[in-house]
Order: sequence, then structure tokens, then C-alpha cells
Amino acid sequence: MTLPERAEVIVVGGGIVGLAAALALAEAGAAPLLLEARSFGGAVTGGSLAAIGTHMHGLEEYAVMDEACALWRDLAARTGNPFEYNPQGQIGFLLDADGVEAGERWVADERALGADCRLVTPAELAEIEPNLTGPILGATFAPDTATVNPFLAARTVLSLARAAGASARDHAPVADLLVEAGRVAGVRMENGTEIRAEHVVLASGPWTQDVSARVGIDLPLVPRQAQCLATLRQRPGTIRRIVSAVESGGGVDSGYTQIQQAGSGQILFNTVVGLIETPEGARDRINEVPSGFVLTSIDTLSLLFPSLAGVPLLRSWVRFEAVSPDARFLAGRLPRDGLWICAGDNGSGYCRALMLGRFLAGEITGQPALAPALRAEARALYDPDRFGRAA
Repeated sequence: MTLPERAEVIVVGGGIVGLAAALALAEAGAAPLLLEARSFGGAVTGGSLAAIGTHMHGLEEYAVMDEACALWRDLAARTGNPFEYNPQGQIGFLLDADGVEAGERWVADERALGADCRLVTPAELAEIEPNLTGPILGATFAPDTATVNPFLAARTVLSLARAAGASARDHAPVADLLVEAGRVAGVRMENGTEIRAEHVVLASGPWTQDVSARVGIDLPLVPRQAQCLATLRQRPGTIRRIVSAVESGGGVDSGYTQIQQAGSGQILFNTVVGLIETPEGARDRINEVPSGFVLTSIDTLSLLFPSLAGVPLLRSWVRFEAVSPDARFLAGRLPRDGLWICAGDNGSGYCRALMLGRFLAGEITGQPALAPALRAEARALYDPDRFGRAA
């Protein structure tokens, strides 16, 4: 593998966020070099349930999330939808009085912002999701929430980035950052090769902090374990929508449930009841899914969909994502000239990726790809310095 000696912008990390940044930079004429330590989309990107929607993702982010969803919808239309974009809608199930109160609050607040969502009764739910026959008091319903095939979407964005002028190399681990006259001036690869660049973007998820620490920047990111189970293939339409829990507050430590049926027919599902400590080195290993998580997820699936009790499991997987204290991305300039970041989501990085890529490309190149109001919102929401600067 021959690496160039210089690039205008280097993007470190080939998950969906790094891929989207490379695409946006290439479209802005910056000819980026994308470096991935392993395989493109091989970490949490490939293990994602890849939901694309605004429902229950935080009211303060609604405008930029709406733009993020529109970018995925437009990309599907522009490319002929090779990545299985499917606007199937999202149900937020309500099991008790507290859930009903939270659901009513989410719907009222989101509708005030212009969202297409509503509360539905059990009778209406029977039409929307016939096999959801557990003890449900009602549900929220957001008809526009979509999913994409995470592998095919990553492949599509990579292909578009290369066609637009990006160079992309996998199995190319970055070992260090080059610093000249106090400015980040490129990267040093594990094999010793040095590549110089005007700008370096850190977009390597839970590994981002490892790289920034090389230049004395301690980022407020925590690796969080993301995990999922998959059943054997079921009849198409067994589950029609994305089915999720209504979260009262959200945040890094919150639990969540998400259930959906893949295009392959497999039922994909998970229930997380809280933050799981990440053992040292776990990000770099293939890990067993904790038995407690497996049992909790099976119990939840069986409660909501009694007809699926006893369905054979096919596989499970564990990946790691990086989350910030407020479960929002860090995206923008870091306190070292030439160094930028785009990392730290709350499990919905797939949805935000195209929007964040455009935002960051605009900041780096000075050619904004977002409307001025959205750009200003993104600057405030994702400011890497909002927790206090570390240098």
C-alpha cells in the first residue's frame, strides 16, 4: 500500500461519520485522505440498527436532525436507493402511566416544532403493527422514521466520496499526530510513514480520545457498549415499523429498547437497561454479549410480541460507540490549530452523519453547505469546548 506524502485534509476513522466527512470534503473540493485502521464500516457502523428520524432525539436538535433526515432521503432518491432506505415509521410503546405521560410530552413538544408524530390508541396500533399484542396502553407514532442497511449505506457513501475526489485507505492505522510550530501538521502511521496535511479530522469513535491525547487534549468521551441480537428469518411484515421504548429523559446512562425487521427478514432487537462499564481493551476485541442483556432483550421482545416467544436466535454482536456527557456530538475545531473532531453520539450517529459531514466540511473549507441558521445551531450544539477546554 502506497500512501501519499501530503493531503489537504486527513480524516482519521472510516465509520459512517468519517465516510460522510470525507464525502462532504470531497464535494467541497478539498480532496481528503480517509484513513481507517481496520475495515471501512467494520466497527459500530456495521453493527448499527441505522434508524433515520427525529422522534425522541432531543428537542434542541430538532432542526438539524430534520436536515439530517432530509439528506438521507435525498441521497436515496439521487442514487436509486442502493442502501435500502425504508421510511417505515417508528412506534414508541407505552406500558404504564409514566410512559403515557412521557409520550404525551414528547408528541406535544415535537408537534410544536412541526414534527409529524401523534399518539395512537391500542385499537389504532392493531392496524399499524398487528403483531404488537403485548400489554400496551398506547403508543407514539412517527410515520417518517426510516432505516437504512448499514453495510450498504457505508459502501455507498465511500463510493461517492471516491468518485468526488477522496482517497480512502483501509488497514491503515494512525499511530500519532505530527506537530510543527505548535500546529497539527499531519499524521504518523504505525509503519512510520508521515503524511502532512493542513487539517486533520478525528472521527474514530471510541478511539478518538486515544489520538487526541497524543497532543495533550483530553476529550470528554466515554466508550459505551452497544449490542444487538438477531433471530432467524421471519415472514416479511412480521414487524412493520421500528419499535422503541419512550424515554423520559435520555442521556448517556439511560436505557433503551429498539426492535425492527431487517430486509433479510431477521428480527433485530436490543434492550439496554443502563451504562455498561467498558473493560480495558474491550474496544479491540470480539466480545461476548452479556447474558443479562440477552435475557432482558428476550424478555422484552416476548412481552411486546408474544407470537415471537421461542423464535430461534441466530447471532449477536457487541460494538462500542463514544458518547459525550450530554449525548451529543463533539464536532468542530479542537484547541490545537489544524485539528478537528467529529465524534461522540448517543447511538444515533448514522442519522446525523451526512449533516455533520457537511457542517464540518463547511467549517474547514469556508464553503458552508448548510443554511446559515442550521450552521449556527450546529456550532452551538456540537461545540467541542462546551464542557471546558482541555489542552
